[in-house]
Amino acid sequence: MEKIRDILRRIGDWKRAGIGGSRLRARIAGKGMEGPSIDLLIDISRTRSRSREKYPEGDRLYFTSEGLRWATPRSAADHCAGRLSSAESADISCGQGGQAISMSRTCDRVVAVERAPLNVFIASLNFRELEMDNIELIQGDCLDPEIVPRIGKDVPVFSDPARPPGSSERKLEELEPDPRAVMEVYRDRASGFCFEVPPHIRRERIDFPCEAEYVSIDGRLNRLNLYTGALMHARSSAVVLPSGYRIAGAAQTSPRPSAGPVSRQYAAEADPAVVASGLLRDALSGVEADILELDDRRTLVLSAGEIGSGCIGPPMRVLSICSENELPDELLRIGAGKVTLRFSIDPAGYWTKRKELEEPLSGKRKVHLFKGQDYIILEALSR
Repeated sequence: MEKIRDILRRIGDWKRAGIGGSRLRARIAGKGMEGPSIDLLIDISRTRSRSREKYPEGDRLYFTSEGLRWATPRSAADHCAGRLSSAESADISCGQGGQAISMSRTCDRVVAVERAPLNVFIASLNFRELEMDNIELIQGDCLDPEIVPRIGKDVPVFSDPARPPGSSERKLEELEPDPRAVMEVYRDRASGFCFEVPPHIRRERIDFPCEAEYVSIDGRLNRLNLYTGALMHARSSAVVLPSGYRIAGAAQTSPRPSAGPVSRQYAAEADPAVVASGLLRDALSGVEADILELDDRRTLVLSAGEIGSGCIGPPMRVLSICSENELPDELLRIGAGKVTLRFSIDPAGYWTKRKELEEPLSGKRKVHLFKGQDYIILEALSR
């Protein structure tokens, strides 16, 4: 362990000194490493700075590039661990250990199961680095009949199944292990299950009773947790992180809000987790507001006054609503200078479109441009 720490420190120093490529590999080899071990250490070193985007202690943790890509961010992992709090819990597809670490802080004992030998090795480094001595790490297939009895009785079971990165439509049967197979194998041991599945999977594809909890981080839909058994508290719920705002209700699907009249002075983006949960109207109960669905990713809430609610983003002022033909003149009229595009557009064409709109402008206003049936020009309120 100490040798690996030392080499990673040295790799960081060598890279800061401009040493890379074959020279870097030669220096690592001089420390007794070879072949795949050198590649692994370079990869772990590369992820250290990016790990801090997901974990406060990221510069101490061990992740491969692929492992970090799929790792649950600390805020989401901590939230889920809070719901799984128990004397004992199990993470039966623990990957490189991120979720199990959070669970070890809310449970007396955690059983972590992982099939891939490399992931087991990386997870063991992370558990030792953070001195998580209440985690039992087991290498094996979680569906193996010899593994199942090593999980205690009546414990919450967490599973983050692997998924193919490029599928066109998310569905349960492409997940590994399939949540339904997990429930069958562990039905006599689990008090309830939590499955972390792709957030854009359609609700009608989930064919077992569960609470669908949509989680957003910094205004982006990030996770969908499916809770069953004793862990299930509602039909649908949404959690907004890092604020911790939560709403739960009985939405049967994720209904799209209908477009209301655009005649308000203020607007704010609805949080995507609340929209996906089908609970936006419940979250705005008692508030006089119009809900305008713009596209699959953006929904605006428009009101006569500012709305103080954790289900929406920062308030903005409505400057203009206009057609595409009217847009250039409206941007000039309101004194716009910079235009941030907030609608679906091919990333390759984003800056071309933005330059086209900004080139005739000489104003100082920074505006946000949304697009539904018409264009909606908004300005962030200064605080």
